[in-house]
Amino acid sequence: MAVRATVSRFPIDPDSQEASGVPWGLTVTPFAAKDENDQAPAYGLDGHLLPRCENCYAYFNTYCELDQWAWNCSLCGTLNGLSAQVISRYSHPQSCAEIMSSFIDLELPLEGSEDQMLHARPVYVAAVDLSSSEEFLELTKSELQAALEGSFLVDSFLHILFYCSFAPGSRFGLLTFSHKIGLYDVQGPRPVVKNVFVHQDTEGILPIELEDVMPLLQFLAPVETCKDRITSALETLRPITSWERTPGAGQVLDGVLMGGRGFGAAMEALCNYLGSEYGNTFALARVFACLSGPPDYGPGQRDTRKYGEQYASKGEDADCALLPEQTPFYKDLAAVAVQAGVCVDIFAVTNEYTDLASLKFLSIESGDSLFLYANTDDSTLPQDMYRMLSQPYAFNCVLRLRTSTEFKPAIL
Repeated sequence: MAVRATVSRFPIDPDSQEASGVPWGLTVTPFAAKDENDQAPAYGLDGHLLPRCENCYAYFNTYCELDQWAWNCSLCGTLNGLSAQVISRYSHPQSCAEIMSSFIDLELPLEGSEDQMLHARPVYVAAVDLSSSEEFLELTKSELQAALEGSFLVDSFLHILFYCSFAPGSRFGLLTFSHKIGLYDVQGPRPVVKNVFVHQDTEGILPIELEDVMPLLQFLAPVETCKDRITSALETLRPITSWERTPGAGQVLDGVLMGGRGFGAAMEALCNYLGSEYGNTFALARVFACLSGPPDYGPGQRDTRKYGEQYASKGEDADCALLPEQTPFYKDLAAVAVQAGVCVDIFAVTNEYTDLASLKFLSIESGDSLFLYANTDDSTLPQDMYRMLSQPYAFNCVLRLRTSTEFKPAIL
């Protein structure tokens, strides 16, 4: 973790500086690979043995004075005794990261029972936009094939992370959305899809919970045994046509069919669906949301057609006016996703205004990424997907920031 003094983010104004009594603040970067000097962190074990000051609770660091039996806190000057276990540890200072560097990563003992660790398996869900084109779906299929190949790479890391020896246990679910939400069961002899319609006049409230449509463990298929059937299900994906939509789900303007992309309703229902088993069936659910245009149906819909005329009538530059967030729906939904143990990656393949200023919060604040591609021809989506899943990541993490009472931690 990188901790650096800064004046670029704090104090933000003269009043904050005056109230704090200090002219600086700190920026904390969890899991930083390098610090501002381009140095990698020193790595060490037994982080729970790191001494803390009895007076101000500061941790032992390279600025503290150390002798055989005690150490002086660099912040308050208090003399602190050392336990026999820590004395033994510091008898070999060349093996202690906190003595060698001020930029360190210390490993803590694993918390939780063995039964809890058996459930620490990742879940992946693909949420595919069917209010799209054939080209978009072909690209999405390639992306998800890359995800299926890459999931075992992530599994391998997670087993190391949790020190588990069990076989890969990843589960994969396929969901589609348009004016209806489709759940795929790929654990039988052939893929079966069950649909739930999103009603526009009920603010996107589904007539039935997804859990009642299909039990979650029926929806989430083991990757290692159902990989071929998942591939078969992907091949059945087809764009929603105009005759398939309900009368109120779409309208034609200038030859373009608008309406019917219920992205907000799908994400909201999916978070509630997965959240019911968070911590029991899985430790992390990662959603790959593939979007081909602006959400224009149900909750979180964005009627992007009106913006040009709306801002022009006010004498405003529409391009500049559209940069800020247009709706808090997706920021609020991100909080729900975090509570449900769900991370959302958004892959938007579109050249029309999609209000990513609002949608970005769903991915960024849930811990994942947002990708934008102008068209399917130049898209590197499958490569990005494989590269993303090939990188290690951590979950079930807790960030604790301990400061003096005069400081106020803030997330920027």
